[in-house]
Amino acid sequence: MADEKTPKPRIELEEKDERPEQGGAPQAAPEGMGAGDAVRTGANCVSAWVKRTFPGHEKAFWGGVIGLVAAVVFFAIGPWRTLVIAVLVVAGVAVGQVLDGDPKIVNTLRHIFIRNNQ
Repeated sequence: MADEKTPKPRIELEEKDERPEQGGAPQAAPEGMGAGDAVRTGANCVSAWVKRTFPGHEKAFWGGVIGLVAAVVFFAIGPWRTLVIAVLVVAGVAVGQVLDGDPKIVNTLRHIFIRNNQ
């Protein structure tokens, strides 16, 4: 009996009326696909998974992920270094906004400090 080759049953998870799978497991990249395209494909898969798993709460999920990363960095390198990194990142974003012509952070800081001086 051990020598007999019996076919194994196949289990299909998708119903015929369902839409085709969106996102799902990443597949092998086609020939000629660059690293940027592969990253975009992976990001699209993750984004689709988040939308399916947390419908209507995608931003809360990403906020939690960012909070987790911030906590790991805080405990790994210490509070002062984390604070310096955060200030430098905000300064970099502010400079980028000024160069883009939409300085929201600079205008908010001006508004806060001008209102306190009057």
